[in-house]
Amino acid sequence: MTRPGLVDGQVAVVTGVGPGLGRAGAVALAREGASVVLVARSADRLDAIAAEITDAGGRAVAVPGSVTHPDDCERIAATALDAFGAIDVVVNSAFRGDTFQAVAEVDLDVWRKIFEVNFYGAVNMTRACLPALKVRGGSVVMVASQSARKIRANEAGYAASKSALITLTRSLATELAADRIRVNAVVPGWIWGPNVQMYVDWQTSSRGISRDDAIAEITREIPLGEIPPQEDIAESIVFFASSMARMITGQTLDVNGGEYFG
Repeated sequence: MTRPGLVDGQVAVVTGVGPGLGRAGAVALAREGASVVLVARSADRLDAIAAEITDAGGRAVAVPGSVTHPDDCERIAATALDAFGAIDVVVNSAFRGDTFQAVAEVDLDVWRKIFEVNFYGAVNMTRACLPALKVRGGSVVMVASQSARKIRANEAGYAASKSALITLTRSLATELAADRIRVNAVVPGWIWGPNVQMYVDWQTSSRGISRDDAIAEITREIPLGEIPPQEDIAESIVFFASSMARMITGQTLDVNGGEYFG
């Protein structure tokens, strides 16, 4: 007997659907029964992921757009309603990485661009979906970062934007509880996926070390001894979207193999 999916019948808007965690989250939600609205700036990539989901028997629509533009977010929400009739889940996974410069040296306009995506992008997308979310309640899942917890030099812009996102999570959870809208944050550390794979490859070529050694340097600080795969982190997104988390809001869930205990 086939078990029902954890999010059967729900409609999820997922931003930042590139080759990494955004894609993994969308695929996991579709596998568990959600109809997914895929959002990113690259139409070709979105179309390929939508085809992957529909070929596997799921339901997906691709909607190119930028979360930094409120009008795009309104259009995305409207498309979700036209395609599937509801919005139950919003996963704010779009992000812009850091420049890895010291605070004294960085161009603050670059930091503003980081905040525009990582913080204000989540605000824009959530606000655009709120009228639909209020119809039958739902879940907003922020994708934050361990950078906000385990501070490293030259990552202040990215870390500050993700810290702001965690605070936003708690504020929205308080504001939206009366509408039965839950707001939580997944907080990954290292994520084994395309970006970290490229980092490992760069370490091997630039330093002349083996791939195993490059990975070992990372996992030395991860008690479970493995860089968490993006597919495993995606499961925490599904959890927050599902009825299993019905009484959970305003929480942050560290998914990092034990590298940092919040």
